Amino acid sequence: MLRLLSFIVFVTTISLPLLGQSKPIKRKFRGVYEGQIPSYEVRLGQELVVVKAAEMRVYLDRDSIFFEIGTYRYASGYAREDKEKQFILTSPRNQSGIPEQLILDPKTKTMIRKGLYPQPDVTLTRTGKLPRR
Repeated sequence: MLRLLSFIVFVTTISLPLLGQSKPIKRKFRGVYEGQIPSYEVRLGQELVVVKAAEMRVYLDRDSIFFEIGTYRYASGYAREDKEKQFILTSPRNQSGIPEQLILDPKTKTMIRKGLYPQPDVTLTRTGKLPRR
């Protein structure tokens, strides 16, 4: 009985990391996606602040994603969810409880980044392959 229990615990601990990983993106969808976040207005108290447009670049790799928004850069892993001929990529952000959400359309090889209110959504188009490491 003790051997059976230890065998079950061993198999469970070996298989859990394999089940937790998301399916990788196919090579033909990996690459550099670029777009521009349009300017928008934010109300801070009584003041209305205009945020300028910014360039956005996303590097999508097999198991990680790298964001460049203006001069701000960060990297993260992602989870993939298949939905109606599209992939929904959810990426956690450090020191924030709100994840990045990207919708990849494999047919047109475009990506939509869902902006947080009041930031508008951004359409990113694939511009090329990932740079060599």
